[in-house]
Amino acid sequence: MIEQEKKRMFYGWVVVWLAFFTMLVAYSLRYNFSVFYMAILEHFGWGRGKTAAGFSVNLVIYALSCPVAGHLIDRFGVRKVVPAGAVLLGLTLAACSLISEIWQFYLIIGASAFGSCAMGYVPHVPMIANWFRRRRGLALGILSAGITASAIIAPAIQYLITTLGWKGAFLVLGGISAVVVAPVVAVFQRQQPNDALEAGSDQLNPARNIEEMPADDLVLDPEWASRDWTFANTVRAPRFWWLILMCLFLGFYTYTFLAHQVAYLIDAGYIKPFAAGIVAVFSILATVSSVFAFVSDYLGREFTFTMGSVCCLGGVILLQAMQDAHNPWMPYLYASIFGFGFGMTIAMMAVTSADLFQGEHLGAINGMVMAGFVTGGALGPWLAGFIFDITGSYQGIFPLMYLAILASTMFIWLASPRKVRPVLGKVEKSM
Repeated sequence: MIEQEKKRMFYGWVVVWLAFFTMLVAYSLRYNFSVFYMAILEHFGWGRGKTAAGFSVNLVIYALSCPVAGHLIDRFGVRKVVPAGAVLLGLTLAACSLISEIWQFYLIIGASAFGSCAMGYVPHVPMIANWFRRRRGLALGILSAGITASAIIAPAIQYLITTLGWKGAFLVLGGISAVVVAPVVAVFQRQQPNDALEAGSDQLNPARNIEEMPADDLVLDPEWASRDWTFANTVRAPRFWWLILMCLFLGFYTYTFLAHQVAYLIDAGYIKPFAAGIVAVFSILATVSSVFAFVSDYLGREFTFTMGSVCCLGGVILLQAMQDAHNPWMPYLYASIFGFGFGMTIAMMAVTSADLFQGEHLGAINGMVMAGFVTGGALGPWLAGFIFDITGSYQGIFPLMYLAILASTMFIWLASPRKVRPVLGKVEKSM
């Protein structure tokens, strides 16, 4: 009887992989914007600056939506908010096929950010934190991999654009979001283990939610962990602002390279298909390293983030050294190193939030943290483009990128999640 109980499936892994698929769809537009960008640019001829501004509009609206989405998740739960977001994203993507004026493009692309936010990072982090304690790094790493994996489907989207046109591609993505993701999440997703029990699941072993760990073993600072993290309490906590700044600088430098790496490589003399292939390599390595973030369950969040930052730093140095196309191996090395570091650091953002602010207000807090990340992500690409327009080169942005990498690393150590909750490896050593 005991052996049979141990063999029962832990429903938390169903929750994680369903969240992975949801994230892949939620960020399919943002991380493949460059594919649609060229098709829309060629169709309307609006100009690069005006067309690319749609990406900035999307990010700004997303940042404003994050705290709202976090509050809605805390109040209504994943099974109501995420399907609603999936339907909204589906409708706005479908509406993109009807645009004829640039103001319509801005309006619809901006509205799509509400949908992607409601079904993206913000609602899923507190949900997975409810299910996992010991292996939280692995679980949230898989979740983060869903974001970077959305860029790997770029060839499939390009195929849809080639065969159906960009309008048809928008319709297909919209249909997947509204017709597939929304009902699947509504039926199978669960906010926390008790929801699975209420649904009559006889496959859930609730003891394995905490993986047979007593709650006392999971807290080093009981006073901090037991605090009611209302908005007033949260904004008065220095750790919250260290976390915000960590994410702001992280978004600043990572999104700068996401937005400009192809243009940088083309300026260096590489052809467009080669540059697009480098993006694919970057995305694959970022996806792998997001899952690899499970090492944070043994080494700690700060040390794992620092390793990712070192990789990003090495990648940036390599990219700056590429002044021409004489060394075709360098872009591959850059994409591999920077992509690996990118995935690892992005995964730590969610894990650190959950470690510090676990509780009934985590959704709203994570929404504010994500808003900081996206704010940096909107500022960095714009500043890089501004510097390029003024100087005719990207070289002026690199010193700021180095400072941003160092700053984000410093702030996670100041936030010090290791002082609140121990990771799995530390607990096992003490047993």
